[in-house]
Amino acid sequence: MTKIGIYVNRERDPELKSAKAAAEALLSRGKKVFFDTDFKDELKGLGAEFVSHRDLLALSDLIVALGGDGTILKIIGDAAEHQTPVVGINLGHLGFLAQAERDDTDVFDKISNGDFSIIPVMLLEARIIKNGKPSNPVIALNDIILRGKDAKIISLEAEVDGTVAHRYLADGIIVSTSTGSTAYSLSCGGPIVHQALDCIILTPVCPHSLKSRCIIAPPESRIILKFDATYRSEVELKADGNLFVEVEPGDCIEIVKSEKHALLVHFNDHSYFDVIRKKLSD
Repeated sequence: MTKIGIYVNRERDPELKSAKAAAEALLSRGKKVFFDTDFKDELKGLGAEFVSHRDLLALSDLIVALGGDGTILKIIGDAAEHQTPVVGINLGHLGFLAQAERDDTDVFDKISNGDFSIIPVMLLEARIIKNGKPSNPVIALNDIILRGKDAKIISLEAEVDGTVAHRYLADGIIVSTSTGSTAYSLSCGGPIVHQALDCIILTPVCPHSLKSRCIIAPPESRIILKFDATYRSEVELKADGNLFVEVEPGDCIEIVKSEKHALLVHFNDHSYFDVIRKKLSD
């Protein structure tokens, strides 16, 4: 891979020190480096090229995402459209999706030498069905979340392949991939599922019940979520933490495995369970 795009979260790198260091390291190894045109004035003179957001993804063989997990989630949908692999360098806190930390000195050698694998990972696709008409879809790597505004309890129903799997009184429900199993779902009591296993995980958020449990469905399942206004009519649907739409009583939310998949870089000397232990231990 000779053409590397660098996607920068300015909040995590306000002085662009990590962006400059990454560009210099890659350029010194003979790589062609692209940045978004937003950084042209501040990063000119490095020897990088400045292109549109679309071309950053279309022209690059690989994207280096500088930030935290949120940075990877922000770029991954667009990268999936172009089937461009993404590797994260963590400048944030947890950085579970990232493959390297800010101070890792050998990350650019691994990129330059091709010492990594490219792993296709499942994405979820959600639509609102209103009066029988489906909306345009939204894509998520981690999760789709239906919950009441202001963390108020809602009454909802989860259907899997045409059969009601469970009815909940809860703050909401998380529908996640295995990649997202270590995110919000985990903090709500959901299981850790290895990223190599495609599945759809349904995890209730603060259920008002002693018997509500997480459900793991096959990846080809069609999930339908419905709610009524018994407790709360103000309900939001979020994709990877970003508000997608406000949902009204009578609307259905359809969630399925996307036909697209994301490509994540995995360094060959990294173990999934080493990451679990290091990132999620007390």
